[in-house]
Amino acid sequence: MNLKVAQNGRAVIVKIIKMTIMSQKDLLLSPKNWSRIATLFKRLQQSFRLMVGVPDYETYLEHMRKHHPDLEPMDAKTFYRHCVDSRYPSSGNLKKCPC
Repeated sequence: MNLKVAQNGRAVIVKIIKMTIMSQKDLLLSPKNWSRIATLFKRLQQSFRLMVGVPDYETYLEHMRKHHPDLEPMDAKTFYRHCVDSRYPSSGNLKKCPC
């Protein structure tokens, strides 16, 4: 399989995921491994969010329970909006994303 960097980086990621799934087909289709797959998917989702600078909502909730039990945590939509606003503050003519 040719894994040269494509114009669309997503194509490379899709090929890697497809190759991984095809090589582990017998493990993936076994019902006893579905909870592991769900955990893996959640961790991948968390990793991808951290790569683009969005903290994990579950980690935020855990932090609020441990350190601030008297405060009510933000809901998921408000939390993500807060993260985006703090990462890309709007000032002057600049919109949210500088790219």
